[in-house]
Amino acid sequence: MWQRIREAWRQAKEQSALKYDAQPATVTPEDAAAFLQEVLTTFPYTDEAKHWLSTAIGFEVADLSSTRGGGYWYPDQNKVFLFTAQYEAAIHELAHAWWHYRRIGQEDALIDATIALSKETDPRYARLQSLAYGYIHGIPAQNWAGMLVDRNDWEMYASMASGMMADLRLIPPYVRGFYDGMYRLLPDDAPSPAQLAPHN
Repeated sequence: MWQRIREAWRQAKEQSALKYDAQPATVTPEDAAAFLQEVLTTFPYTDEAKHWLSTAIGFEVADLSSTRGGGYWYPDQNKVFLFTAQYEAAIHELAHAWWHYRRIGQEDALIDATIALSKETDPRYARLQSLAYGYIHGIPAQNWAGMLVDRNDWEMYASMASGMMADLRLIPPYVRGFYDGMYRLLPDDAPSPAQLAPHN
């Protein structure tokens, strides 16, 4: 049954991509690069991550006038592709790209940390605990088995990144380590970067 669900999800994503692929490109590489820089400066990316994400991978956006969301990381093309200018989608897909080149040998440790987060009782991490619980246990009401059944560390990683909107204060230290190098830990009294963003 879960194989059928995964296949249906894959087909739905492909059909969404075809919708955008069929349209003429209206976002210039320069405008896409400007949006990437907006994301990298609006959210607490490290200088290392800003440099790497700006130079080591491709980055394309289909429509900068919308923030509806969605996108892909294409490892075979070394490229992030976004349907729109939604910050959450950008953070998610950039995290895929970052983790792709850094995950080997860390996959099981990330899964174990996600399982621990799904059981976390500290109220500071309640939002991410709830998300991690779904990643591990699925959402039966939506016929979704979650990510543990496939040991899908790459989707856990990217989903936690977008779930916290790049704010490391929302995850406990035993998860933060996996994001070292990509995000800066903000001071406790700093405002949420997502709240300061021009759009959400």
